[in-house]
Amino acid sequence: TTVEYAVKRQLAGKHIEIRDNQKGVSYKNLFGEYLEDAKRVTIIDPYIRLPYQIRNLVEFISLIANKKQADEIIQVDLITNMDDEFKQEGEDRLQSLQDNLSSIGVNFNFKIDDTIHDRYILIDDNWKIVLGRGLDIWNKTNGYFDIAEANQLYRSCKAFSMTVVGV
Repeated sequence: TTVEYAVKRQLAGKHIEIRDNQKGVSYKNLFGEYLEDAKRVTIIDPYIRLPYQIRNLVEFISLIANKKQADEIIQVDLITNMDDEFKQEGEDRLQSLQDNLSSIGVNFNFKIDDTIHDRYILIDDNWKIVLGRGLDIWNKTNGYFDIAEANQLYRSCKAFSMTVVGV
């Protein structure tokens, strides 16, 4: 009999600079490898309130869900801020997302904190991903029928930097 051993790639921290209008960037190729076997992901981003910002969050959570086992439950926590003008609508959208995600094994919770400024992602107790722009890394697409709406790799980026460090 042959015994096969899965070789798990050792991850290291990294720093990436993305140019303005650069394409070929996705959440998966930025930090998907750090989500393998994750049990808890905490997103600190004060700007998750408008529909396109919540779409970015949904796309990120979709990546997280794709990295977990089907019968596994993963905890995803969001800490964000809401201006008074967006507060009720933003909270309603996040509540809808919370209700929707439990069916795919994602326990999503959110908290509003008007003191936060920095934007980063914590993965378990292993990694901190510092995102200069948070999840809002792409320029606006040309609308619903633009292929970039369905595929992050075709979107044009805003300039930003990302640093991943072990914690």
